[in-house]
Amino acid sequence: MKSCISRKNKKVFSLMLLAFCGIFLLKAEPFRVRKTNLIAIDSLFEKKSVEAGVNDAVVIKLPEDKTFIEGIEISIKVPKIVAEWRDSVAWSLYSGISPVPDAKLIDYSGTRAEVGTFGESLSFNIKVPTKKNNSIKSDAYSYMAQMIPANADGFLFFRLQLAMKGSSDSISKSKFSVCAYPILSNEGKISLAINSPENEDEKEFTVFVDGKQSELGKKDILVPAGSHNVNIVSGSYRNEVRTVSVEQAKTSSIEISLREIKPIIRLIAPEGTKIAFDNDEYTAPVEQFYTTSGDHTVKFIVGDYEITKTVSALDGRSYNISVNIDATIEETDE
Repeated sequence: MKSCISRKNKKVFSLMLLAFCGIFLLKAEPFRVRKTNLIAIDSLFEKKSVEAGVNDAVVIKLPEDKTFIEGIEISIKVPKIVAEWRDSVAWSLYSGISPVPDAKLIDYSGTRAEVGTFGESLSFNIKVPTKKNNSIKSDAYSYMAQMIPANADGFLFFRLQLAMKGSSDSISKSKFSVCAYPILSNEGKISLAINSPENEDEKEFTVFVDGKQSELGKKDILVPAGSHNVNIVSGSYRNEVRTVSVEQAKTSSIEISLREIKPIIRLIAPEGTKIAFDNDEYTAPVEQFYTTSGDHTVKFIVGDYEITKTVSALDGRSYNISVNIDATIEETDE
């Protein structure tokens, strides 16, 4: 059924609505809703919706941890009859709501911070920033709210209300689908666990993230989503380098075990090979071990053959010392 009101009357009703909005944007007002509908944002990547009627409230409860949340987007599916009766229903966003909203409550007091109508649209989006410094982009398809809800409240209060007298009775009985979901920053977290060598008190070290000194290791840090380099630099431990991939609104955990700065030796030879490293004797295979900095002598004994090498070991370096015995097959004309 098409709207039976004239353009002139629509204009009058629009002016009445603007006057109506202007009055209530100035101060707190007591009001009653038909029903309080709750949407709890439990997951950062989940959309939740409720069905709300005219003069209903929709309360969007935010999670305690809002680290990755820059705002809330409210997506409303508008009934056809409401779109036909342009400006017949108003939406409002409130601040300073009292008491704390609950599904059992219908009486509230608060200040109408944002207000508007749906025009002739069958769908309507509202973006509400939850922090002053944000990267939320404006677009032609959404209304960008100027209000920022108080973090202490932990919720966003949205209300539908009849704004036009003489409209169809079907409007007051119509149902809106109201969907809410977080607008996330393009950031994630890095969490670093650092383990010191066994039986050793932790010595000084410095953590760098992407070349900049960081508190990572003492606390989690916020970084843009993507790949990041984590470096540990110390005069008492070996320098460590890791690359970590960080996803949007997620925490990437890494663990680094600090290693002594003394040189590491790896002796690689066929199984059963006798090896002398300075005054210590081994039989291959041999696990890696620490040594002192300076010159060292390595002797490999395979049957009647002996191979001797000298290595000048430096702190913070690792050395593979290997012997390889191979057989060569060669075709001849004889």
